[in-house]
Amino acid sequence: MASTWQGIAEEKHASRDKAIPTEWRLPPGYLPDGQLNVMDIPAECGLLTERELRITETDPVALVEKMINRDFSSHEVTLAFCKRAAVAQQLVNCLSEIFFNQALDAAQRLDAEYEAHGAPRGLLHGLPVSLKDCFKVEGTDATIGCTAYAHLPTKQDEETEITRIMRESGAILFCKTNVPTAMMAGENKGPGGGVLRKQQTYNAMYGYTTNPYNRDLSSGGSSGGESALLALRGSPLGVGTDVGGSIRIPASFCGLYSLKPSSGRFPTSGLRDSMVGQKAVPNAVGPISCSLAGLELWSRAVLNSEPWMRADPDCFPIPYREVEAPKKLCFGLLLDDGIVKPLPPVTRALLITKAALEAAGHTVIEFKIDDPLYTDHLKFALYRSAAADGLDKIFSQTQEPWPRGMEMLKRMVDQSKKGQGAICVRPTVSDLWSAQYKTTKYAKRVLQSWVATQTRTNTGREMDALLMPCTVWPGSEKYGFVYDNYTSLWNVLDYCASTIPVHDMKQDYEGRNEIEAKIWNECKCLPLIMNSPAALAGAPAGVQLVGRRWNEEYLLKVTKRSVKIDRLRDKACFTMLSGRIVHMNVWSSGGPQVPIWKAADTELMVAITESV
Repeated sequence: MASTWQGIAEEKHASRDKAIPTEWRLPPGYLPDGQLNVMDIPAECGLLTERELRITETDPVALVEKMINRDFSSHEVTLAFCKRAAVAQQLVNCLSEIFFNQALDAAQRLDAEYEAHGAPRGLLHGLPVSLKDCFKVEGTDATIGCTAYAHLPTKQDEETEITRIMRESGAILFCKTNVPTAMMAGENKGPGGGVLRKQQTYNAMYGYTTNPYNRDLSSGGSSGGESALLALRGSPLGVGTDVGGSIRIPASFCGLYSLKPSSGRFPTSGLRDSMVGQKAVPNAVGPISCSLAGLELWSRAVLNSEPWMRADPDCFPIPYREVEAPKKLCFGLLLDDGIVKPLPPVTRALLITKAALEAAGHTVIEFKIDDPLYTDHLKFALYRSAAADGLDKIFSQTQEPWPRGMEMLKRMVDQSKKGQGAICVRPTVSDLWSAQYKTTKYAKRVLQSWVATQTRTNTGREMDALLMPCTVWPGSEKYGFVYDNYTSLWNVLDYCASTIPVHDMKQDYEGRNEIEAKIWNECKCLPLIMNSPAALAGAPAGVQLVGRRWNEEYLLKVTKRSVKIDRLRDKACFTMLSGRIVHMNVWSSGGPQVPIWKAADTELMVAITESV
């Protein structure tokens, strides 16, 4: 076993690659180096049979039904996804831990059990499920991209609570996915106090995870490996974590549905974490899937296990609630937080969604967030010390260097040791209490604004959900910066939120203020994106829906009830024409087609769907 961080990284990298069978490897030279969009490679490479392709392109809910009806066996479903995950790994470098053989054995045992007793194991019966690297699975490492945690396989009694629940619900766990070092997005201090974060997935052991829609772009972070795998249909259902956008940003970049719950709804016990004990900005565990129904299926399975009765004292005793959304809904719409304006593709995705909602008979009203950057200051104050201290202790164990993008945190540690720098002074208990008190006051202001919408909704209720950007742009160049306040705002306030894939691209723009100018003009990714719209070719653009705290079931129901968005996503393809125009083709209509934007040689169309 190696003693240096470089040697450890080489060992882990090699052992992961060795876990892919030779017969599942792409032929040498099969993939041209310059090919950016690799979404069609799994179907075209010849490594999967027609039946395996049909399996891997089936919705997770339908897959479970087919296994219960014995149309498919769990073993053949697991084999199909193992093969497709192996292909995905070779295309975008999305996996960290591979345990295909164990998964196939588990699937075979489950099939035998079902044959003998005739009763499905649970709501996830036979369904392969992938996990972000921080989830501990017996016999595998949970390195979170740090060499200090390598070669420390999880013991049975150390497994993450979610891992146990998935297995008891019938899921077949088959791989874990890549994350940035310590699951931390690198960050630099922006003008005016804003923090610019590198929402990327890369680390010293496994390298960089790229976006399968465009391998020049990031898959996001910190659940970037999970989202890249799911986008390539290498998994039907995945589980990630979110403390600032780490589920939603990758899901949006990769054209997926996701759910970030409020704290306490789903168990977090047993996760590998670089900031153990930090609860001021709570971590959240949530699902990512190619379908909206997959999110609902996972949520039911977890809550039906009554995790509050198990080993997680932080999980609230709130079972899955069967709720109904009113036929006519009202959505708040936030196009721009007033700090950083989203790129036109993101704005257009919001307007497409707005048009679909209104055409279905729902109301959309303007909603503003008071002082949105305030939460960024609070978040930074609440856990900067925990992040810096935790990382310093981890890296010092193997002398692994601080990764690219975390220069500011390293300076905090170095200067704190020397007693230098006001930003690096360790916060006192009083400082933390003050920040938490300010958070509570700010949360009250936002809540009052939300409740006050009932005077403008025409339903007699407050708005049912808030429609807003998830990210400033649909994709980020490798190692580029991301302004994440559109997502991290809701971590500080602890609201639930979901992502919905929609789509679009380029328009010249100048910053309205110092912070926006900094992001648009100085961050590495933006000159490339703004000067060459083809740089974003194929990148999906999504939107975010925000719901009140602990209202996850209602948020999912509102999404499903208001617009058949999962059908729209499945029936839509997004294409870049002439490197400058993106348009949506709807393969079959769910209602009247309404032109949203026209150009000389194409037009953007959206299918307006009826209420469910």
